[in-house]
Amino acid sequence: MAAWTSSLTTFKGALEYGGARPSLFEFNITGVPADVTQFKQLKYYCTVSALPPLTVTPIERQYFGRTVKMPGDMVFGDLSTTIIQTESANERTYIETWMDLINSHLENKRSYDPNMGDEWGSAELTQYAKDGSTLMTAAFVGLWPTTVSEIALSYDTVSDIEQYDVTWAYQYYTLKGTGVAKTDQD
Repeated sequence: MAAWTSSLTTFKGALEYGGARPSLFEFNITGVPADVTQFKQLKYYCTVSALPPLTVTPIERQYFGRTVKMPGDMVFGDLSTTIIQTESANERTYIETWMDLINSHLENKRSYDPNMGDEWGSAELTQYAKDGSTLMTAAFVGLWPTTVSEIALSYDTVSDIEQYDVTWAYQYYTLKGTGVAKTDQD
């Protein structure tokens, strides 16, 4: 049997500064398509987000009665956010306007140029250390809103603020910051 080599002190020493905190983040829309108002204050209203999942799908082939798996395509999961509703409702209005330009509510028509990508924007999800420095920033390229959830209204809810979820699709994201592994291309 192996000797016991762990201790609470060793564990605490391995977890520098007590670990990263999930509440220290900021989500910003950094670029929007033409005809959409810039989201200048969204960072104050976005209360929940997550670094989306990343999957390399396997390609399976049969060889001599066995399944051989090879790395295939990279799949970027959707980005989800929860946004606080302000009384002006500006952020939700901007998102709905963006969606309407992609495919209008009334006419089922596209307002953007037929060239793919005119409806795309960009965003950054930044995670901070407890001292305020940037740990990591995920830059989302080719971003657009796919779903805006309902806002629940109820006479029973008197001490809360309205909020809603937005799901964003995007082409890919890149990572930069101190917590990102360096590659030969850096």
